[in-house]
Amino acid sequence: VENRSPCLCGIETVYSSLMLLFNMHYPDSQGDAAEQAEGASLYDLVATVPHILDAGAGGNLVAHIKVGETYHQRKEGVSRQQWYLFNDFLIEPIEQTEAAQFDVSWKVPAILCYAKRNYHTKYDLRSECQHNQSEVKSDLYRTEKQSKTDATFIPLTVSEMPQAGDLVGLDAEFVKLSEEEAVLHSDGTKSTITPSQMSVARITCVRGQGPNEGFPFIDDYISTQEQVVDYLTKYSGIEPGDLDATVSSKDVTTLKSTYLKLRFLIDAGVRFVGHGRQNDFRVINLVFISFKDVPKDQVIDTVHLFRLPYKRMISRKFLAWYFLGLNIQGETHDSTEDSCTALKLYRKYLELYQEGGNHYVTKVLYEVYDKGFQLNWKVPDSDMR
Repeated sequence: VENRSPCLCGIETVYSSLMLLFNMHYPDSQGDAAEQAEGASLYDLVATVPHILDAGAGGNLVAHIKVGETYHQRKEGVSRQQWYLFNDFLIEPIEQTEAAQFDVSWKVPAILCYAKRNYHTKYDLRSECQHNQSEVKSDLYRTEKQSKTDATFIPLTVSEMPQAGDLVGLDAEFVKLSEEEAVLHSDGTKSTITPSQMSVARITCVRGQGPNEGFPFIDDYISTQEQVVDYLTKYSGIEPGDLDATVSSKDVTTLKSTYLKLRFLIDAGVRFVGHGRQNDFRVINLVFISFKDVPKDQVIDTVHLFRLPYKRMISRKFLAWYFLGLNIQGETHDSTEDSCTALKLYRKYLELYQEGGNHYVTKVLYEVYDKGFQLNWKVPDSDMR
């Protein structure tokens, strides 16, 4: 584009020099007239991706996205549209002019995304999950073959088809892809420049009922092409080589494959039981699958069941010792053990509730907190209670 010229439709005008400007709105009369013309369609700018130049570091991409009314109605109770800047982990609202204004000396447009005007009123945008359920089921059941002779899970049988309300113990382990970058100030305070980046490395789903209760039916190790800087073995149980399909003895698969299996379980209506699941779902990025949140009634988090208001959260290790007489998470964590423990803690909570309702559960929790403060929340080596 040189100087100033109309686009092919004759409506929009693009200016070019060191500054590029794109018209983002049309007058109603002009838009109505154009839409009435035979074969004419109007498109509005909804996203831009510029390259921010930096001679020293090579620059980076940022995104400007126009977020629609549905999000703001759900989050704020108001009907409005707003442009947002997405820059790594920074997200902040911006003026619409900032999204469409470029200076090629430092801010070069890379992608411009347009959407047909009023498309939501003209087309049925409702979508179903696009995965092939037969393929997901065969991956879940795998009755004919097992990829590893020393597999750590038992595939589902046909009679174990997940049903709405079924309990599934869920746990995830993570590895670190990058370290946190921070600045330590002279007054002793620390400012985080870039947070550490985590990646899901293992996802385990355990049966919550039936003759095989407590046995995992999914125990996926997630392969990654990115460099792992810390396997966090003490906390994850993941060893170097576990995520490499060429040498690993584990059931190594892709993140997409595991996502589809979890999506299948969500759509089936199962209830996931775990301890501290909110952070796991965030890192797994499960809440964004098909842009649909995991329904709250399908998540049972024992960290909240065994917590008094405004009190600290209690670790799974301490709860397992106090209520179940188990000493878990010895040298390393194991997601199968953690999943089973979460299921047992949930059963224990139901037992306490059935014995005396909320009042009795609260009474027992006060005793737990008293014991925890006495022991500084450390599980004793002996069997003392």
